[in-house]
Amino acid sequence: MSMAEKEIAAGNDEQRSNETHEPKIFESGYFYLSQQINDLRDRMDAKFDRVDAKFEANRKETDAKFEAVYKEIKDLSDKTDARFDKVDERFDKVDERFEKIEDKFDALNKWAVGSVIAVLIGTISVIVTLLLK
Repeated sequence: MSMAEKEIAAGNDEQRSNETHEPKIFESGYFYLSQQINDLRDRMDAKFDRVDAKFEANRKETDAKFEAVYKEIKDLSDKTDARFDKVDERFDKVDERFEKIEDKFDALNKWAVGSVIAVLIGTISVIVTLLLK
């Protein structure tokens, strides 16, 4: 047999002997393993708590920024409304002026119509007086 075959045969024997012997785990090994698991769980919980705290801080910061932007938009809206109110007041004043001008034209029209009627009546009465004499 060649040397390689002898090593393979010897390796197979070693593997067979390992397969038949199961390692024993003592209670101290289970205790140590459970401590490691608990420690790992505690560290992961602490990391998640830090991540949750960061998310909460970011949420509060974002909310504060949105509130600031909302307040700025509200202030701009109020300023714009105030400007439009001033423009509306100016239009109201212009409307009042037009109403006054319309009232004056209405009065002038009434006076003109009355004058025309008076001239016509006067002319008719002069003609009737001249005809009746």
